[in-house]
Amino acid sequence: MQTTLGIDGLANARDLGGLERIDGSRTPTGVFIRAETLDRVTDAGWDRLRAHGLGTIVDLRRPSERTASVPRDIAVRHVDLDGNERHFWESREKDGQWGTPLYYLDHVGELPHRLAGALEEIARAPTGGILFHCGAGWDRTGLLAAVLLKAAGVTEDAATRDYLSSFANAVAMAELHSRSFDVAERLSVLDRFGHTPESAFRDMYRRLDLDAWLSSHVDGDTARAITTWRGAIASASGLHRQPR
Repeated sequence: MQTTLGIDGLANARDLGGLERIDGSRTPTGVFIRAETLDRVTDAGWDRLRAHGLGTIVDLRRPSERTASVPRDIAVRHVDLDGNERHFWESREKDGQWGTPLYYLDHVGELPHRLAGALEEIARAPTGGILFHCGAGWDRTGLLAAVLLKAAGVTEDAATRDYLSSFANAVAMAELHSRSFDVAERLSVLDRFGHTPESAFRDMYRRLDLDAWLSSHVDGDTARAITTWRGAIASASGLHRQPR
């Protein structure tokens, strides 16, 4: 079962440990945490994260979104996962795909340097757990989480449940952060494209050919760090494709 984290000041945070892998094992806890913006994390929340083994924050937001909310004793790495390539984003912002998994495969295919930058920072981070986040902990964070779960050979069912947790957390997120996270709009966009949140994520996850992507876009050391979850699991080579 996925590890539940109770962090004061976060409503969409979860450890990626405890998820079922294709080989029957489960992902280890304390390696990767996904979350939304950290602006409301309290001192008690930071203490809880430290006790959980947190060593590095990877902030996936654009430069204009960044805030100074992380204590000085925790390392921070900034990666603009979206990027400013208007040729990519203009149509996806117009039709709403930006808030769904419908853009994930196009992003890793057309803007590979963006994801590669995030994976390289993860591979080079100091010892300790890594928390990665964006604003909602949903879209950019969801893309990186999907890649890390596929790298570890996590089953399609388990990865999908992780993705859907953000929908389940949306009301608590809205209350905590005093803003809407556009659930109705996300559902409407997916419906226009013939999908539900579950079907959109499953289709993307099934078609994500991570072995080929890693071999083309990152060096060997980075690929090994990602497929072994920074040495926490045996190499997941051969587990990235769901059995047919």
